[in-house]
Amino acid sequence: MTNLILKPTRIDPYPEFTLASHRDAWRLNHGSDAGFDEQQTLAWLGALTRQRPHGLLHLWHHQCPIGQLELDPAMIHRDGSQEGYIYLLYLVPEWRGRGLGRWLLEQALQRIRAAGSSSAAMRYLPRNRGAERFCLRQGWRQEGPVDERGQLLVKPLTPLSSLHSHT
Repeated sequence: MTNLILKPTRIDPYPEFTLASHRDAWRLNHGSDAGFDEQQTLAWLGALTRQRPHGLLHLWHHQCPIGQLELDPAMIHRDGSQEGYIYLLYLVPEWRGRGLGRWLLEQALQRIRAAGSSSAAMRYLPRNRGAERFCLRQGWRQEGPVDERGQLLVKPLTPLSSLHSHT
C-alpha cells in the first residue's frame, strides 16, 4: 500500500473528518442520520484519546485522510483475560473495494497482538450487510445473540509475544 500512512491522532486537529467518518458509519448502520449525536460522539472520542492515546488513528493518502480506526488493543476483562476491541474501522466511500479494508483491519490486529491480547472483538449492526460479509470473510465468528449494540464478532489471535517465544 504505497503512499499510505496510518498514524495516531486526536479529535482536535481533524474534527470535520473524524465527525464525518462517524456520521457516515452511523448512516451505514442505521439507514439515516436520525439519532446521530455529534456531542456524544465528540465526548466519546475525547475519552478514547485520553484513555488510549493511540486509540484513534487516521489513514492518510498523501496529505488527505481517507480512513479512521478506533480501538483498544488491550481491554482487561473481569476474569483477567485480555482482548483487543475495534470500535470503528472506516474508509471514505471512494476508497472502499480496493483491499484497504483488509489492510486496515490487519493493522488493527497487529496492534492488538503487539499489546499481548489473545483475541479481538468488534460489533456490527445486522442492517449493515456489507460489514457482516466483510468480517465473516476475514475469519471473524459471530458470538451470542444480537442485542441493542449489534452482533458481537470475535477472532482468536496468537499474541506476538507467543510467536516470538517459539523462535
